Amino acid sequence: MDAASSKTLGVMSDTHGNTSLMLAVAKEMQTRYGVQVIFHLGDDYEDAEWLGNMGYPVRKVPGLWCAAYHDGRIPKRLVEDFDGVLVACAHADKDLRYTERAAAIVLTGHTHQAAVDLLGRSLYVNPGHLARTTSRGEPATYAIIDLGPEQVHVQIRDVSGGVRAECTVPRDRLA
Repeated sequence: MDAASSKTLGVMSDTHGNTSLMLAVAKEMQTRYGVQVIFHLGDDYEDAEWLGNMGYPVRKVPGLWCAAYHDGRIPKRLVEDFDGVLVACAHADKDLRYTERAAAIVLTGHTHQAAVDLLGRSLYVNPGHLARTTSRGEPATYAIIDLGPEQVHVQIRDVSGGVRAECTVPRDRLA
């Protein structure tokens, strides 16, 4: 995709203190995929803060197991517009309100199970986990989202570089 006409987002979740794997994936996201923004969907919030302190452009929400989750000053969900595509995120589905669920792209983590689903006019993406090479029987994965001028393309990639799931949706098909 032409970088001038698209925005590329990286999505990771459930790093659970595995900062070496998180950093390796963040570096891969930027160097290989040209990611401009990384969403860190919690567990652990401190990992996301560390990633930001390393100079990565991070949007972060706390996970259920984070002390930050119980701090009312820290938002449990974020909504941001990227080139006309509304992206909402929270660590767990239970933290989304109706308005966030209706965003064009909805990002959640928590389950450690990667998934990409088109539900109505919303594309739901769970990047899986980066806790360790395998957690809850699932391999470590992350998501790359290309917001092109005509379509949105999502890939769930495992840390060895393979594609676990993929979806392409015309932009005008999304909310």
